[in-house]
Amino acid sequence: MLLSMFKYSGLTAKIAVMMGRMLKVQDYEELIKKRSVQDMAAYLKYNTAYKAVLKDVNEKVIHRGQLERICKASLVDDYMKLFRFIRGNVKTFLKFAFLRYEIEDLKILLRALDTEHNTWIVRDSLVFLEKYGTVDIEKLATSKTISEFIQNLKGSVYYDVLSPFITNLQHLNLFSIEMSLDMYFFSLIWKQKEKLLRRQDEKIISHSFGSETDMLNILWIYRCKKFYDIPKEIIYSYVISYRYKLSKEKIIAMVEAKDTDEVKSIIQTTKYAEVFGGKSDHYYEKSFTHYVHKMHKKFLRNNRFSIGSLMAYLHLKEIEIRNIVSIIEGIRYDLPADEIRKYVVM
Repeated sequence: MLLSMFKYSGLTAKIAVMMGRMLKVQDYEELIKKRSVQDMAAYLKYNTAYKAVLKDVNEKVIHRGQLERICKASLVDDYMKLFRFIRGNVKTFLKFAFLRYEIEDLKILLRALDTEHNTWIVRDSLVFLEKYGTVDIEKLATSKTISEFIQNLKGSVYYDVLSPFITNLQHLNLFSIEMSLDMYFFSLIWKQKEKLLRRQDEKIISHSFGSETDMLNILWIYRCKKFYDIPKEIIYSYVISYRYKLSKEKIIAMVEAKDTDEVKSIIQTTKYAEVFGGKSDHYYEKSFTHYVHKMHKKFLRNNRFSIGSLMAYLHLKEIEIRNIVSIIEGIRYDLPADEIRKYVVM
């Protein structure tokens, strides 16, 4: 314990300060009341810690994409600030964990290519790729098809992950590609945590990423059956093999289930019954986020002098930014405040 306190004391103190600057319930309530992106930006600039990243921005003319980008960039900046407090194998592990943001940017590009046949319209959203990415963003931006996009990933680890789709066009769809990227990331994290982390840190990462992996497997199996009518042989190939509290037997039972009602019944016998207890798919998404929010709040209370405090802060900051984006989208579609509030996790 003394060694952990010495190792993480500086990081813990820094995180305590940064946590104190995060948005409060009152801030969210004020943002939800706003009726324009410009009003939101003004509130964030003059009443919250986002004033640091908005100080040179004219809030009267800011547009939706610009505000989203600035908020997302603040997460990357926070990561880099905290990164300086870490040494040794833990720092090496966090470099792998940081790939999550690169993969999310790749997904943004792929979605734009799939729906709009144009990647340039999302360039403002690619916060990580433009600053720290390991792929050639300019080359990717010239892609006209998903197949060409994958070809333009040559020389990166992502080409090896996605190249099978080029020769198997039957499964060349956005859903399958995103699942393959997520499978690669979580498999990488699971292997590297066992290799690089020790004792308490390894246990915390198993809890954090393991819980997320379990819930993603449940979501993927459910969606495969409900929306995509994917054969069970293919579903098995998409399941992440690393599990935490979700047994192999439960996974098999869900994949073999005859319909989504049977899948739901099986889910209710797992540790994650509360997460998937609602009637709508929207509930699943929000409940998933609530679970992650609650879990990392607990890490902050009980695992201050460990990697748990860092992972907790980053996850909570991600949720904060997702909340801001959800409010922006609600305003964009002129939703009433009560409706917008349903999409915010506080």
